[in-house]
Amino acid sequence: MTSSIYTSIAPTIETHHANILVVDDDTTQLNFYKASLSPNFKCSFATNAKEALALAHRFPLPDLIILNIEMPDTDGFELCNALKSDSLTLDIPIIFVSAHGSTENIIRGFQSGCIDYITKPVLIPEMQARIDTHVKLRKQARQVERLSYIDSLTGVPNRRKYNETMLREWQRCCRYGQSLALIVLDIDYFKQFNDFYGHSVGDEALTRLANCFVSLVNRPGDLFARLGGEEFVLLLTDCDRVGASLKADEAIKRLAMLNIENQGAPRSDQLTISMGLAICVPKRVEDPLHLFQAADEALYRAKQSGKNKWLLSETMSGSNVTKIRPGLADI
Repeated sequence: MTSSIYTSIAPTIETHHANILVVDDDTTQLNFYKASLSPNFKCSFATNAKEALALAHRFPLPDLIILNIEMPDTDGFELCNALKSDSLTLDIPIIFVSAHGSTENIIRGFQSGCIDYITKPVLIPEMQARIDTHVKLRKQARQVERLSYIDSLTGVPNRRKYNETMLREWQRCCRYGQSLALIVLDIDYFKQFNDFYGHSVGDEALTRLANCFVSLVNRPGDLFARLGGEEFVLLLTDCDRVGASLKADEAIKRLAMLNIENQGAPRSDQLTISMGLAICVPKRVEDPLHLFQAADEALYRAKQSGKNKWLLSETMSGSNVTKIRPGLADI
């Protein structure tokens, strides 16, 4: 029989909508958590490690995990190690719950990667206060971290954010067998643009383009980022050739609507872009860099064949075969 105190306190407004994953093989204990935590947090529940791992990888990711240590097959320590070994879940705070409060157990818990340790019987006001504190601390850490992921000029994600997102989404697509699309885009004749108008106007053009294109991403996992200079990337998860082509066409249309003049260009009076597209179904034995290289090669060919267009380079698994076809501006 569960010996826990039901008295509850409300969390702060900041953490009221936090996503909490609760893992415990004892259904009576889980029912207790449902009754006492669900009114204050968005809770999901798992009774074993397999269920827990599946829920931990589901968007939106949990803001915190409450993990019982004593479970059959895979105990809390092992599950914690698995979560901390995965780049997608390693930053999620874990609170261990155990009937054993020995110093040895507590030390082992923190060595496994937990952020807190609660001994049974669980006092709900105490648990809610701890959840509240850890969720707020994680939110503050994210805000500081977010600044390091933002391009200072345009305000969109930077290369560091792209690198980490690519690795995370590559691993996720490996897990679920989903396709991953990458668009590498570059502004045409941008050196001539800067020479003609000056770098301050060039910076303004970069910012306008970035603010226009950032709304092309509207799903978790998708990303628009600036790699540097006049080069940007658009990462699209679970996206096939049709979806990526539509995004590329939309980018060309949106830039044309901005109507940024470029009298420095030899063959156009308007700022244009060239793009390279690449799509694959990632495999763990493959390097994500290959997808970028394929898109970058398609971008190079688009530049060489007239600019203001996109070309598709679809790398086939286990083969070097590459397919190229023109985009909207070339039709």
